[in-house]
Amino acid sequence: MDDDQYMKIFEEELDLEKERTLATVAEGFESAKRRMSTRFKRHLIDGSAGITTMRLEFRNGIAREILTGEEIRGEGDVPIEVALVDDVTGDVVVDEPEASAKIELYLLNAEELVVPQEEGKRPVLAGSVSLHLHRGVAVVANIKIRHCAATIKPPVFRLGARVVGASARVKEAKTEAFALKDFRIKYFKKHENPSLSDDVSRLVWIRRGGKIDKRLHDNKIDTVEDFLIRLLRDPQSLKSIVKTQAKKWKAIVNNARACLSSERVYCYIDPKQKTGVVFNILGRVLGLCSGSHYSQTSTLSEKHKVDDAAEKLLASAYQNWNEVKAFDDQNSLQQHLEERTEMAGGSTSGTNSCGGDAAAGYTDDQVDGIYHAVMQCLCAYPCSPPFEGLVSGSNGGEPRIVVGSSNSPRMWRKVLCVSKWLSLRRRVSPTPKKQRII
Repeated sequence: MDDDQYMKIFEEELDLEKERTLATVAEGFESAKRRMSTRFKRHLIDGSAGITTMRLEFRNGIAREILTGEEIRGEGDVPIEVALVDDVTGDVVVDEPEASAKIELYLLNAEELVVPQEEGKRPVLAGSVSLHLHRGVAVVANIKIRHCAATIKPPVFRLGARVVGASARVKEAKTEAFALKDFRIKYFKKHENPSLSDDVSRLVWIRRGGKIDKRLHDNKIDTVEDFLIRLLRDPQSLKSIVKTQAKKWKAIVNNARACLSSERVYCYIDPKQKTGVVFNILGRVLGLCSGSHYSQTSTLSEKHKVDDAAEKLLASAYQNWNEVKAFDDQNSLQQHLEERTEMAGGSTSGTNSCGGDAAAGYTDDQVDGIYHAVMQCLCAYPCSPPFEGLVSGSNGGEPRIVVGSSNSPRMWRKVLCVSKWLSLRRRVSPTPKKQRII
């Protein structure tokens, strides 16, 4: 390649670099020109009135309802942002010193006048009412309206913001109007999906302290759970207590039943059949249990699906509600069944291993003697007792503990089994044997 070709390529590259440099300079010049023009407009003075092209604005809407003492938030429960923007371009001002200006928040009444601070009282707005912009933007946080503002009529307000100590005038900002309500209203607010522990007054058409509320409380129906339990056991009685129009009654029941998402379950075990039924607060059978075995309806075979027997157990549960146990979820139910079976199994194995059916047929006095003998043995041998077994006294006398030289852990377990069984028996009330609950 000769010198002419090199020079040609060099000139082409030089022309391209020149064009790029000129474009960059032109862009920078235009940007500087816009900034200078904006600043010049901000400081224009027309007579005695200051003309400005900067303004504050709230960048998101405020909640339509604010409670006294609660933090002021935006729609969707998000923080409110306030920004300093150029009134001509609409861009956020990032030039100093305006971009770091101090702003002040205040409260406007329904007539859009600043709510004054009453003499001898604290300001209506509480919290961080003074903020500093950062690159033209600030987040409104920890601002509350004191309870005294709830007495102002009408209780309609706006939140305002203004720049403090600016060299140029800046238009103030204000939010949309919002309603101010007493914070105590949240304790009476109706819940679309109530929890079982909610007071019955949280249900629709039941006013707190009203006639229906009083009648329900007089009949010991205090919570939504109480309401649903009575609805299961005796719906007609509950309806007569509420005593309202059919349309309202239906709405109340539907609102109470909306807590279906609750995992709380109820279990009733027939003391004679030793089988039980598990159901939810709406009366839907969830499964059957026998001993420690619990089978959900989804895992039962077709021939074992909820049938008349389960329905009879459910009806019996409604009639004997004192025998029904409530559990937070099905896991706690399963744990209870296992503990119950383990307790029953432990007492059986205790009697078998400690002399067969040695405890059967003894009178209460004899049982007391066995109990005291076991406890004395436990006190005498706190670690591993030389225990042989439980035998009956001569001529039908009081049974006694036989102590030998064995030091076996198996014998120690025998003592624990007997002690456990006797302790359970002592706790049972002295009712006829056929009425005792095992």
